[in-house]
Amino acid sequence: MKEGEEGEEEYHNYPNIVLVAAMNSNSVGEFREGEIDGNPFLIYTLLSQTENPSSREAAVDSDGGTVDDLSVEPLILCPTLRLKVKNLKPYTSDSDRSFFPLVVSSHFPTIQSGHQQPEYMLQSYSCKLPLLPLFWCDNKNPNIYDFICRACTTIEQGTSYYVCVTCGDQFHKECVGAPLEFKHPFYPSLSLQLYSPPSGRVLCSCCQKPIYGMNYYCPTSNFTLHLFCAFKPIPFVIDHPKRHPHPLTFFPKQSFLPCHVCSLIKKFIPTYICIRCAFVVHQDCIYFPYVIKISRHHHRISYTSSLSSGKWSCGVCRQEVDNDYGAYSCNKCDDYFVHSRCALRRDIWDGIELEGVPEELEIIVEPFITISDGIILHFSHGHHLKLDTSKAYDENKLCQACTLPIYEGGYYSGVDECDFILHEACANAPCKKYHALNPYPLTLKVVTNEYHDNKGRFRCDACQRESCGFVYVDDFRGCYADTKDYKFKIDIRCASVSEPFDYLGHEHPLYLALNPEEEESAICHICQESKDESFSCKKLNCIECDFVICFKCATLPYKARYQHDKHFLKFYEAKEANDHSEWCDVCERRIADLRKKGFYSCDDCCTTLHIDCLLGEDMYMKPGHTIMYNMTGSRKHYQKKLHIHSNNTLSRPFCSECGERCRQKIVFEYKEKYIFCAVSCQKLVIDYS
Repeated sequence: MKEGEEGEEEYHNYPNIVLVAAMNSNSVGEFREGEIDGNPFLIYTLLSQTENPSSREAAVDSDGGTVDDLSVEPLILCPTLRLKVKNLKPYTSDSDRSFFPLVVSSHFPTIQSGHQQPEYMLQSYSCKLPLLPLFWCDNKNPNIYDFICRACTTIEQGTSYYVCVTCGDQFHKECVGAPLEFKHPFYPSLSLQLYSPPSGRVLCSCCQKPIYGMNYYCPTSNFTLHLFCAFKPIPFVIDHPKRHPHPLTFFPKQSFLPCHVCSLIKKFIPTYICIRCAFVVHQDCIYFPYVIKISRHHHRISYTSSLSSGKWSCGVCRQEVDNDYGAYSCNKCDDYFVHSRCALRRDIWDGIELEGVPEELEIIVEPFITISDGIILHFSHGHHLKLDTSKAYDENKLCQACTLPIYEGGYYSGVDECDFILHEACANAPCKKYHALNPYPLTLKVVTNEYHDNKGRFRCDACQRESCGFVYVDDFRGCYADTKDYKFKIDIRCASVSEPFDYLGHEHPLYLALNPEEEESAICHICQESKDESFSCKKLNCIECDFVICFKCATLPYKARYQHDKHFLKFYEAKEANDHSEWCDVCERRIADLRKKGFYSCDDCCTTLHIDCLLGEDMYMKPGHTIMYNMTGSRKHYQKKLHIHSNNTLSRPFCSECGERCRQKIVFEYKEKYIFCAVSCQKLVIDYS
């Protein structure tokens, strides 16, 4: 068989692609024994370097900057081009949701090698020159602003680097020669093939970090590997006295040994052992930090290799902690323990090792200044506010922080006929706080028309509702490279949820005990929305039964008022609908039409309303506010400003999109000629005039 014919037969479904190299991984590189700093390693080596071991040294002169001979360097195709070739395959509805096998070899086609010019090299997007080595940055710690490997999309430090002079992208040496298929020494039973990942959330089975670029994937085992993780040098022996006093030796049969640090059996994580002590540890567990701060506890916690006798549960997942293995514990709380891997989850830990770092005193900033008895000056408003008690329900009295009406209890309002109102509880919300959903400190901010690039709104990361109320935002730039530009935001009601959470509709306390994978698949018992429908709402669950509730439902008022009923309306689950009125008093539609989301009902007057009919589909949007959406249409970028008005006219307007009467408490006006009943209705309408 001639070179390239094997690939053409195997990938017959891609007629527009001509393969330029054989599929055999040995034609690219392989793991071989070598030394790094005098220690034995298995090192992935490109075959051109294997055939001439001195080629690397011959390429650099005595000053380290002059290249004498690059002929020994392999001619490597730009990985970015290898990814672009997948666009030649016809697009389907599943193209973005499934792994896509890459079929182009890393070899750059040359006349000398006898390769024909493949079709993809003739495309306008083609990188038509081979990669060049970047000697100047070898063995330097990369900076996120100076280097990111466009093959694996990480900023991990490599042994050397390459650049494409056509597109300007830079790459790890370990990533540029990625073969289409190979066997890894850590996973000898798996056939790893080169893929492009789907658009959804995919984690590396080794380092548990997100994958956005080229990766290795085994469909039969659902095993995924970063390119950088696949080609990292493999140490035979690790000497880390801080974790264990004796050297640790690589043990390939790791699938049945529990780790003494994390207590788990991890089939796809390399295992090291000390035969003298019968000590077993995963490779990544060797370097676990000793003192950390997590979002689920108000004190620092530290690693301990064994626990005191007793029955303990994990402060994160709420499962039992095995006393015979390591875990994190609180030195100030005798009964607080966390599984090692639970404590180091990226949504729990901020990634900072605190051993040897002195604790700082927390400075408490009060949200208001007390002027006199019942009179305050709140940081969010320039006028004095006085404390009052709600006597009669007025649906137009809205709290500026949570944007909900004043149903009962105390509230602050303007002294000088000012319409600014805050619930007493919202006025006491701290300016700085920690929340269980985020490992960094949060700052309370007021959302004005100029907030967040003049958008005047935000989306809560817990309940996924859009809001114009107050927001807790994380301004800390974390240590994780792929989250440095992301700011966690949570509305003031979701920020009030803590563990254990006492939900009035359930007899047991609720916790944030689901891991990210469980949370994605869990279905809320109230709204029963799937992952795609809920936009990844955070969820609380009961550890005594199977009850799960999302933040969107958990933060609904359990009791609410309706302007035409003198009693409170209570929230009911969908399964209780048979005992109540069949029709909604506002929209005059059957309650059963939206029964899966629950409803509100008055037991005394038989008043029954859908949730959206009582509170509004956009319950956290407030009249008098202006919000903006960035839109794209006709290959142009537009900024759509929407003005929010109270829907209190004698004749309710028709929505410009759905054509129905606007029944919500607010309407959205666009360019003085479009009216929308909800945010969801405006998204497809762009006026180009």
